[in-house]
Amino acid sequence: MKKITLFMLIVFTIAAQGQNKLLSSIDEYYNGSSWLKSSAINYEYDANNNLTKQTEFVWNSTSDKWENSSLYIYSYNANNKVTQELSYKWDLTTKLYINEARISYSYNANGQITAMLEEDWKGLQFVNDYKSDFFYNSSNLLNSYMSYSWNGALWENEYRGALTYNTNNRVASELDEVWDGGLWENSYRDIYTYNGNNKLITTQYDDWNGTGWESSSTESYNFDATGNRIFYSEIYSGGQYKNEYTYDTSVLMSGFANPFKDKTGIDYLFEDFPYVNKVLTENYFNYDTSTSTYKIGSRTTYDYSNYITLGTEQPEIANNSNIITVFPNPTTSIVNLNFPNTVTIDKVAVNDITGKIVLQQDQNTAQINVEKLATGLYIIEMFSGNEKFTSKFVKK
Repeated sequence: MKKITLFMLIVFTIAAQGQNKLLSSIDEYYNGSSWLKSSAINYEYDANNNLTKQTEFVWNSTSDKWENSSLYIYSYNANNKVTQELSYKWDLTTKLYINEARISYSYNANGQITAMLEEDWKGLQFVNDYKSDFFYNSSNLLNSYMSYSWNGALWENEYRGALTYNTNNRVASELDEVWDGGLWENSYRDIYTYNGNNKLITTQYDDWNGTGWESSSTESYNFDATGNRIFYSEIYSGGQYKNEYTYDTSVLMSGFANPFKDKTGIDYLFEDFPYVNKVLTENYFNYDTSTSTYKIGSRTTYDYSNYITLGTEQPEIANNSNIITVFPNPTTSIVNLNFPNTVTIDKVAVNDITGKIVLQQDQNTAQINVEKLATGLYIIEMFSGNEKFTSKFVKK
């Protein structure tokens, strides 16, 4: 059974370069003597500084190159709340992004999230997987939720939760129950405590053992005078670890488009937004029980000046096909085309495998509706002046 807590549900994840955007991040791990690359992310935004695309990479230590891994595309409503998240994974065989999952979000007239639907891609279409409904009290505070799983024919109860608040309207506790087929039974509970400045300082996680509550882990948070999270730690039955952060305290994070922006209105329902100032690094430490000391294990470095670039591409159609990202692929209706901001596309042509042009667009070149095309493999040609870029997609 898939256990999805509300905390897990809401903590979820290339515009022109500039100093007012967080453009990328790199994860590295420490092998005891040097830092080695492991993964990286590029972030892209719309005019309202909403995160619209997150492209993830993995480091190939054999070729010393970044390689595609995953892609996330976000859509927003007029209130800058996320309405859809599309995820894709990189297919090493076809060298294309293929559909993986879709999450849709719904909101009420007050702009509060009311539902979240998760679907998985099953070859030809998206299929129901999981959904949650959110409910509010008379003070417009989220006070309960219901979660369901899809059994192939209908939705079945899985989890339900209830929240309580302190006098400052901060979450004091969350109680989650699991459906056993006939009754609701205790599953877990979280207890939150705050300092005199109403900042979250500890979260205690308890599991139900059948007769009583047992503590499974405790998280602790520390902040500087500005409100930046400078220290985070967790102690659990198997050990402990901590994260430490560094900042440029001369500037505010709000002055930068960044991927940490609240997308749903409840992303930071439980924890505080951690970065008041411009975050530079996040360092991860593991606890060594033999020496009773923390040892650094990995780090994330945030880059406000550069994107990650792929060192090696393996195009199958033309030498310049790597400049285009085509998604979703395969598709039943819409094909989205992504290309560098330095390229201006004048025309897009879709050809069948015989080379015949079956569709052409001179406007709206970032998206093509191929719903009326027959099932099969197609070649996309994108024209920028005298230059042509090519890629391919499969119409289901």
